[in-house]
Amino acid sequence: MRLPPSHLQRASELVARAFHNDSLIVHLFPDEFQRAGLLPVYRFIVDYGYLYGEVHTTSADVEGVAIWLPPHQTSISTWKSLRAGAWSLPLKLNPLLLFRFLPAERLSAKAHKRYATIPHWYLFLLCVDPKHQGKGYGSALLQMMLARIDRQRLPCYLETTEQRNVPFYERYGFRVVGADRIPGTPSMLWAMLREGTA
Repeated sequence: MRLPPSHLQRASELVARAFHNDSLIVHLFPDEFQRAGLLPVYRFIVDYGYLYGEVHTTSADVEGVAIWLPPHQTSISTWKSLRAGAWSLPLKLNPLLLFRFLPAERLSAKAHKRYATIPHWYLFLLCVDPKHQGKGYGSALLQMMLARIDRQRLPCYLETTEQRNVPFYERYGFRVVGADRIPGTPSMLWAMLREGTA
């Protein structure tokens, strides 16, 4: 189901919980208090998806969230980011903390441009509340949209910084097309592509 606007904050809080112990986030923000303060960043991400793509959830209880950017809306521009609320982030967080995201963001943009060269759907984010992980919510969110994308015969692209996610996506037809270390971190960024059906 599409996330109703009344649930945007709830979805943002879910994303914050899901990424609290993400290996890249822990490396960038080893202090738990700092990680807990990243909620405005996650709210920006959800708002961006709501404005320029589609935000899906599992039910009214919001056990999981997926953000999809459609063809021709997959580039993250400065103007669109500002409109989605990026302008307010330095007012809510120490700007020096925000700079920690830059190497990963730059590598993501470079990989996206290199490996997804034709119109495609971009799985911008997929996460499940930690207390609901392992119950099939991530698969349900993925399968629902992939069926639609298959009807459109379009490819789909994503990136992940968690190696354990790679086999999960491979089960749904994605393949690794690139793997690069994020500068200044021990983390890798895996770029994955699912070809459009003929």
